[in-house]
Amino acid sequence: MKLSGAKVDAFLKQPSKNVRAILLFGPDAGMVRERGAGLCKLFATPDDPFGMEEFTGDAVRKDPTLLADTSRAMSLMGGTPVVRIRDATDTLAPIVASWLDEGGGTHPVIFEAGELTPRAKIRVLFETRDDAAAIGCYADEGRDLRGTVSSALSEAGVRIDDDAMSMLLDRLGADRLAVRQEIAKLVLYAGGEKGSSISVKDVECSVGDGASMSLDDIAFAVGDGNIEKLESGLARAHAEGIDTNAILRGVLRHFVRLHEVVAESAGSGIDAAVGKLRPPIFFKLKASFSAQARKWRQPELARALSLLMETDRQSKQMQQIEWAVCERSLMQLAQAARRMH
Repeated sequence: MKLSGAKVDAFLKQPSKNVRAILLFGPDAGMVRERGAGLCKLFATPDDPFGMEEFTGDAVRKDPTLLADTSRAMSLMGGTPVVRIRDATDTLAPIVASWLDEGGGTHPVIFEAGELTPRAKIRVLFETRDDAAAIGCYADEGRDLRGTVSSALSEAGVRIDDDAMSMLLDRLGADRLAVRQEIAKLVLYAGGEKGSSISVKDVECSVGDGASMSLDDIAFAVGDGNIEKLESGLARAHAEGIDTNAILRGVLRHFVRLHEVVAESAGSGIDAAVGKLRPPIFFKLKASFSAQARKWRQPELARALSLLMETDRQSKQMQQIEWAVCERSLMQLAQAARRMH
């Protein structure tokens, strides 16, 4: 069965008793691991140090009996172990299908995979069987990211003011595990006690390692047409080991938000449209973002988005010259912005 939306949260808290196998997949590796760990805790026998068996998909492929044997075995403490299979691929599909046809194991087995296409055999198998479940794990964005952050801070018993939340959302990445690690670090920095309050200064001093600020600098430099700032931002990103995929995604996200604002502003005006963005623009960058939204028009933004998506595609295919491809396109956009009035 295929699960999405509110059904996912309900299932992760109380999986259906008919399900014998659960596939967690998607581009957010942190969320895949976090959800897998949560399911393991649900199924594990308390205080059993031998109640967990973890294998790679390749190990199961080489020894198909491994899945059946471990999922039906008893641990040394007398309980039944939870089985977790990492890096599941299409090669496991016939093995898992045969195992399910034979009744599966004592507990549901947890399979973890990376991003899978809708036609991937392993994904189709889990989505079309009643005794299996497939759950996509995608990066938190906008309201979902705010919800994740709010939930984590609430669990820690700390408060955060609006400006600090805006900065935090702007600096955090999308990987669920990394987000929670950053929040845990922030809570400790702010005092680590229930009732503590998190300020903008707390976020500035404790969240992020500079990568997100480097990406913001590059995106805003492109939108402003600031060639000098773009050159220094790219040089710093290269020195910090930030890859071109992250840079292009950051600039693309920036231009998508500009496009949203320009489209929305036809009825409400630029400032009102910027205020509706979620997550919101960090207050120190709002004036610059609004100025860019007034400079870029929809046809120009559409061409910019097309160029960025094509550049992202090309950089993945030409890895030896990906930096040159990335830099050329960003310079082209910055020069276009510089010519605007």
